[in-house]
Amino acid sequence: MTLHQMRIFECVVKHLNITKASAALHISQPSVSQQLKLLEDEFAKKFLIRLNQGVELTPEGREFFNAIRPLLAESENIEQRFKSQLNTHGTVTLIVGGSLNLSSSVLPKLLMAFKKRHPSVHSKLETGHTSVIEKRLLIAELEIAIVTRPSHIPEIVYEPYEKIEMVAVCHPSNPLVRKRFTLKELVECPLVLRSGGRIENVLTASGHRMNVALRCEASNAVKAAVRLGMGVGVLYRHDASNEVASGNIRLLNVPELKKVEIKSFIIYDPRRPLAPMAQEFLKILREKRKPAIAINEKRSVVWGLA
Repeated sequence: MTLHQMRIFECVVKHLNITKASAALHISQPSVSQQLKLLEDEFAKKFLIRLNQGVELTPEGREFFNAIRPLLAESENIEQRFKSQLNTHGTVTLIVGGSLNLSSSVLPKLLMAFKKRHPSVHSKLETGHTSVIEKRLLIAELEIAIVTRPSHIPEIVYEPYEKIEMVAVCHPSNPLVRKRFTLKELVECPLVLRSGGRIENVLTASGHRMNVALRCEASNAVKAAVRLGMGVGVLYRHDASNEVASGNIRLLNVPELKKVEIKSFIIYDPRRPLAPMAQEFLKILREKRKPAIAINEKRSVVWGLA
């Protein structure tokens, strides 16, 4: 039993509805259900019963809730007491992690917003593949990160952040800018892609044979090749936005690409309380998150049916 699980249980009891509790906690519904099931499995008790419009406590659930309330109250007192005593003499450093595709454009802007609110705090951005970021989070080398392609490790909270759209771009003088493309027609063009990236995997999964003219190690190299007229680049929209705004490259009209989105997630380890500055950064992430993002996941967790 963890403090994180007790807080989830408390929130579910407060709302008597898993959907409302997940929204209040900023945690996906499957994650909430999974943690509740882990609690029930640990004590071999059924604490909640599903109803059409929510949940209700069993007698064992009510007894369990009454038993953990003093622990939750004391935990809140400890946090308020010690988190208010920030280190004003030394240097506070916030270490944030990010997967490769998010560290070049999304996270720097978020860290800039954080710096405006907390100018005395030093920020450090650690970049790597998602699996590496997750491992570093588990061994406390990082406190918080944003990633794509998560592994869904049970010890980590995966809070949906944004859906990232892919776009196709070309040189401004390319006659293709006046054409409307299907996805099949797009992949038949000479493509410039980031090697080993999620974009190539998604396009490959579409089932169409691709005509790859050049693979690059970084998105900046993809944009440089497109500016030289070497082919059509496929990038995340936030990677291409500045170049498109300046007129160095142009967007192609590929309606099917709008349906090809990649999810990003805020991740942290709930077994360790977030430091005050990490909590402040999490607050900014939630403020900046687009409201259209729903707190759900495609993967499902069966809870309360055993």
